[in-house]
Amino acid sequence: METLFRFVFRQLRQEINEVYNSELSTNEFMVLRMLVDSGRQRSTDLSKYLQVSASHITAVTDLLLSKGYIARKRSENDRRIIDIELTKEGQDIFNAIQEKKRAYFIERFEHFTDKEIETMNKLFHKIKESKK
Repeated sequence: METLFRFVFRQLRQEINEVYNSELSTNEFMVLRMLVDSGRQRSTDLSKYLQVSASHITAVTDLLLSKGYIARKRSENDRRIIDIELTKEGQDIFNAIQEKKRAYFIERFEHFTDKEIETMNKLFHKIKESKK
């Protein structure tokens, strides 16, 4: 079971990374996802969310900034703080990748019945919750 589990997840991870990496790295996409979901963020919040170092977030946000997908803005409340926000270009690329990802999942799981997908979701949630 362990070998099969490892194989399936490695394969899925590689396939999903191919969807992301056509435009962005996985971490770049995850930064955009947090900005889409939560709005303006500080680098420290992004590093906690992704569970990576502050220097890694700086490198990722520098890349996103150079691509025009994010902007750095001084906080209106405290001028010492710099917030990171999504640009229209960032929203557009996020939406495009989300659509590619949706198409990937539809194609990847088209041979599953709705009941099988529902069961798989329940099992994954059970695994996730059992870690607590």
